[in-house]
Amino acid sequence: MTATGAGLAEEPAGFDFVLLPRHGRRPLGFQGRLLARMEAAPPDLPVASCVTLHEAATGGFVCAIRHRLRDAGGAEERCYALAAADAPTLLRFLHTHDPLRDLPPAALVPQAAAPGPSRAALAEAASIAPRLRAVWRDLLAASFGPLGSPNHDPGDAASRRPPPEENHDERHQRA
Repeated sequence: MTATGAGLAEEPAGFDFVLLPRHGRRPLGFQGRLLARMEAAPPDLPVASCVTLHEAATGGFVCAIRHRLRDAGGAEERCYALAAADAPTLLRFLHTHDPLRDLPPAALVPQAAAPGPSRAALAEAASIAPRLRAVWRDLLAASFGPLGSPNHDPGDAASRRPPPEENHDERHQRA
């Protein structure tokens, strides 16, 4: 960044100030640019999910997750964001995120909020949770590929070259 005559910092070319809301926390502000946006909004589920991936002007990446309750009064939503120096950290953030973590249970099935909810309402609420989690996993897998294990580094294998092959004579010389 360079300073102008007025003492204000100029934004790096192509980068804008971005302010991402975070549920229960202060918003995350940074200079960045949008790299990708992925959404999942199945019509049979009450939650639409959106993931955005940003490049930070200072290096690294910022990822934002937004879950919006479609039928809630006031368009209730839960937002999360993380800044990280590398892609594997962001992938772990995404793959370990639970879309139901902070959603009020009654938001999924409004009838379950009534005093003495019916068994049918409770059963519907119980059936929505695994479907919503499956949609979340499918969105991530389609966008970023599956996460092999919690410590999986998708860039690790791609950045390593296989060892050069030795011919028969070289092997015998070392033995």
